[in-house]
Amino acid sequence: MNKEKIKMIYDSLIDIHEKLLALPDDIHLDIDPRDNESLENGMKFLRSYNNNLTDFTKATNKISENLRSYFKINPEGENVEGESSDSDRKKRIIQELDKNEPHTLDEDFIYKRPYGFILEGSAFKGLKTWKILYLKVLEVLTKNNSERFKKLPETEDFISKRGNPLFSRNEQDLRVAEKIEDYFFVEVNLSANQIRNNIKQLLEYFSLNPANMKIYLREDRDV
Repeated sequence: MNKEKIKMIYDSLIDIHEKLLALPDDIHLDIDPRDNESLENGMKFLRSYNNNLTDFTKATNKISENLRSYFKINPEGENVEGESSDSDRKKRIIQELDKNEPHTLDEDFIYKRPYGFILEGSAFKGLKTWKILYLKVLEVLTKNNSERFKKLPETEDFISKRGNPLFSRNEQDLRVAEKIEDYFFVEVNLSANQIRNNIKQLLEYFSLNPANMKIYLREDRDV
């Protein structure tokens, strides 16, 4: 079977999943907090939606893993190019990215798709998903201060009031976990805006200015 067709199917599946993750952020904007009926209907919908989305996410991850394994493909990461040490290569990537409009962590990324970013002397391009962007940012931060990075699972700032962690040494603590080298696992079942918020919080944790991060999009438009 043509691998390019499989990659297109894979990309479509991941794109749909990211849009479904973004929908609750959009729904929140439509709920009128002064209207009890609006609040009740909105919360009822979101509870049901989130439960169904969890099931869909698990199925999506299994299907994606099956496709990657059987067809020996990795569409999310195959075109990613980045550099933090090779100055000539990094300069070329930055020059290419800067031909496009940069975006900041103060913007709304609902239904947007990433392409690249520049952070702390590192530059990446060819990104397809917010998950990959998030993992690459974590890669940069690992090099920034590895000892502080290793303490993330025990840092209260990254544990919600309900006790849900963003980082854990136990994969079962997270809804959808991605392993970060031999350190720990990170939650990746997040919308674009949730990832944006987490990155801002992480940069502040590492004493970095969020305003210095530039993000470049594949398409600067809504659905």
